[in-house]
Amino acid sequence: MSKGRELSEQEIIDLIREEKSILTILVEGKDDASVYRYLEDRINETINISSDDVDVFKCGGRTTLINLFKRRQEFKNARVVFVADKDMWFFVGIPAEYDNEIVFTDGYSLENDLYIESHFNSLLTRKEKADFFNLIQCLSIWFAFEVNKYKQDGVCKLNVSIDEVCPNGTLCNEFKQNINFIQPTQEIIDMICLDYTRALRGKQLFDALIKFVSPHKKKRETKYSRLHLLEMGAKFPNPRIDLLVKSIVDKFKEYD
Repeated sequence: MSKGRELSEQEIIDLIREEKSILTILVEGKDDASVYRYLEDRINETINISSDDVDVFKCGGRTTLINLFKRRQEFKNARVVFVADKDMWFFVGIPAEYDNEIVFTDGYSLENDLYIESHFNSLLTRKEKADFFNLIQCLSIWFAFEVNKYKQDGVCKLNVSIDEVCPNGTLCNEFKQNINFIQPTQEIIDMICLDYTRALRGKQLFDALIKFVSPHKKKRETKYSRLHLLEMGAKFPNPRIDLLVKSIVDKFKEYD
């Protein structure tokens, strides 16, 4: 399928119809598709097909993916598996019409599933680990506030820099004022913090790690890019990715 410009929903449907003999995995975004390339071999080995017979295709976001799922009768003869991030549904539950129909990540997003805590945290020195977990605690307070907003109003603002939220290892007072911050309960803060690899938004989770393993100013023998870390999460032993692969394969087997 096309890897150029972002296609419309109708163009995606037309392509799926044209290539209906191919097993298609519809994912959300650019990073998702690049990671799923590394999972194709494992999927192929499990269902005993060649790599050319599996196509990972990015939809450009969850809204488009959900819309395509709703229009799936328009390409009912094609073998398609839909894979999406839970996002805030991690906290409120997956709507019944999508549960067991779409393959969802175990954690908040694909990035969360790729985060191998034991491996990635071993890249940090003792001092870096202490500072990293302090940052995670700080981010968990902010994120708990956004989760509460979503539960109450169905809206949240998550596209912010971790340096904007916690510039000095503590929740920034100016930032709190700008978002009309209300202190969340300790219960929800602890729930996110104690399960941070699954519950804290994946983008901020990896940004927090990169702050220490690939700092801009600090001299470090080895620096890791976001893509490098994502690839490690896909390639190294990872129970959450094992579960995701199994769920995708099981969905394809439903077409047999």
